[in-house]
Amino acid sequence: MNHPRPTLAIVIPAYRPDFFRATLASLVAQTDRRFRVYVGDDAGPPAIADLCASFAAEGLDLVHHRFPENLGRRSLTAHWNRCVALSNEPWVWLFADDDVMSPDCVASVLAAIDESAVPDVLRFDTEVIDAQGTRVHANPPHPRWEAGADFVYDRMWSRRNSYVVEYVFRRDAFARAGGFPDYPIAWCADDAAWYLFAGSSGIRTLDAGLVRWRASGRNITDMSRRHRPEKLAAAERFLAFVRDVVVPADEATDRAAPDWQQASSAWLAGQLRYLMPIGPLLWPDASRAARRWMGGPGLARTGRLVRWNVVATIRFVRTRIVRAARRIRKG
Repeated sequence: MNHPRPTLAIVIPAYRPDFFRATLASLVAQTDRRFRVYVGDDAGPPAIADLCASFAAEGLDLVHHRFPENLGRRSLTAHWNRCVALSNEPWVWLFADDDVMSPDCVASVLAAIDESAVPDVLRFDTEVIDAQGTRVHANPPHPRWEAGADFVYDRMWSRRNSYVVEYVFRRDAFARAGGFPDYPIAWCADDAAWYLFAGSSGIRTLDAGLVRWRASGRNITDMSRRHRPEKLAAAERFLAFVRDVVVPADEATDRAAPDWQQASSAWLAGQLRYLMPIGPLLWPDASRAARRWMGGPGLARTGRLVRWNVVATIRFVRTRIVRAARRIRKG
């Protein structure tokens, strides 16, 4: 089927087929179908290609490209970048193979980019769904517009959630920034990218549409017990990016260097607590990161880390016991 060249590319780096049908179905349900879908198959199971062929046969404007190498295992952001390179539309929406969008999302994007003073990065509000597609909770709404430094500062204070799939960006901005930066397992790479892509134009939250992010237990964000060394390394790289790039360019009159230092300390504390419990192999790296970015008296800082780790260990063991007891009762 021939389709006119659209303005919007929806790019999906695909590897897991578990929820991919629901993702594609949410694209078919769009009230405005003026978009093209590019599926970058990261050497995934045959079901990815089968689903793409099925939806394309039903009229979805979809291009499926299977890469011979599973690049995402080595560099997820490199895979994102090569998926974006499959397209050439002026606007790009990097979506996921397990999340879904409300039917008015594309219409909302196209209405915004028709305006004369649209910034380089657009954003949707989000809600979280579980593996069954049931709503878990709605995230607080984003500001209608904010500068890139404001976005980073609020993220560091954990004042909001942010997911890759809620952002739409101009291709020119993506190219100027050199694509998504290379962070281990892409941890924090998207936050750095939105700052870089937004430039001086800022980030605008769209008036309509909602992205539903799936907390399935199978994505990188859910896997706090996996990839902990990589996540810690990425966290430090992000803090260096904030210090070296974001802070010197921050034009806010109500923020100074000590405010950013406090935000960095709070953010790393949150990252460390998220990754705990940590074992003896990762403990030296965690201690070094805390010493470098959190500051404060060494004994007090070490005491906080030990206390957090003990509490996390108790919770972890308790969870394992409860799960084992449930299995025994079912068995």
